[in-house]
Amino acid sequence: MASTTSTPRNQAPAVSRPAAPALVPGGARQRRWSLALLAVLVTLGSALAFVVLWMNAGGRQPVLALSNDVAAGQVIEDGDLTVVRVSADQGVTLVGSGARDDVVGKPAATDLLDGTLLVPEAVGTADGLDRGTAVIGIPVPRIQVPVDDLETGDQVVLARTVGATSGGAAAADTIGTGRVFSVQDDGEGSDIRVSVAVDESLALAIAAAVHEDEIYMWKIAAG
Repeated sequence: MASTTSTPRNQAPAVSRPAAPALVPGGARQRRWSLALLAVLVTLGSALAFVVLWMNAGGRQPVLALSNDVAAGQVIEDGDLTVVRVSADQGVTLVGSGARDDVVGKPAATDLLDGTLLVPEAVGTADGLDRGTAVIGIPVPRIQVPVDDLETGDQVVLARTVGATSGGAAAADTIGTGRVFSVQDDGEGSDIRVSVAVDESLALAIAAAVHEDEIYMWKIAAG
């Protein structure tokens, strides 16, 4: 007698299910390659930006420039200088930022204007300048003191004109004495530029008289 297999009551018949598809790792590899490519592009972009900046800055050097006006003969102070980066043409010599300490304390050999680059020829020498002494550039009319009669080391009297007297001549209020530091004459104009070394206590009064065009100077005759 043939045996029969009966399905137990309340038990669902077995249903065959298809096997789950295997995961293919290619997608993960693709994502990793994309990230790697992005990193390479970022690196190349940064390198390119650096090269552009380097090329734009090529040939530039830090040099000294004026941050204030300094009259000829006046001592150059640290606050009168600033550092800028420029690309100088060949044949133009500028004063490098490393020479700052060598410039400070020296008199200006000519009028220096705010914003201009400093050149070696614009810096004078402070040889013979005593401590506590200031050097002031004074425009002096040729008819007042002939340039041929004025030399470095001459003693002079500095005064401020205070208006005309009853006789029509201007009175002079003596400020003090000084020593001729240098004489500059370009052969043009009615004035010569005389740099006078004076005591620091007189510098403010003399500078004010120069600014108001009320300065008067005469040479002390050798005794």
